[in-house]
Amino acid sequence: MKRTLIGSLGIAILALGLSAAEDTAAPKKAGYALLDTYIRGFQEMAALGTRGESLEANLEGMAAEAKRAREAAEIDRVFFSRFARILALTKLLMKPDPGGILMPVIDREIADFLRDVTGEDVATRTGPAAMGQVANAIAEELVNLQVYLDTLDMRQAMRKKLDEGMTPRPKKK
Repeated sequence: MKRTLIGSLGIAILALGLSAAEDTAAPKKAGYALLDTYIRGFQEMAALGTRGESLEANLEGMAAEAKRAREAAEIDRVFFSRFARILALTKLLMKPDPGGILMPVIDREIADFLRDVTGEDVATRTGPAAMGQVANAIAEELVNLQVYLDTLDMRQAMRKKLDEGMTPRPKKK
């Protein structure tokens, strides 16, 4: 089941062809680099046909790098929290749980993630359909983060315009 998820996610990410922009500001560069590192991990896994041991080991490094980038203000809170959620979900899915002790937590996290990202409910708890649904949601969230970074400058300008429009009008005398 996990092998199917990893393969599906790898294929979905490869098909998306996400890549970092070269001429962006420093905060964007850090975000693009984090996305590229995550995607590269799946590409390597798909190319080598491994079960994800190298990606699982790299998740902790990616988490540490994301935390460092957040503390250095190279990424913002929004990007950090959404990227950290992807890392946490990936770690939950890759970690063996032979006794099923974590299953309620994993099920809840998957259901929340699917609802937040795609608006879907969990179609089935196990099997290829469930793995495909989760892989699709992770790929969609990676696209969302890419779009977030691509439009960050525009978002800040739009927010400024919105804030200015919400200032109280001067009272007429």
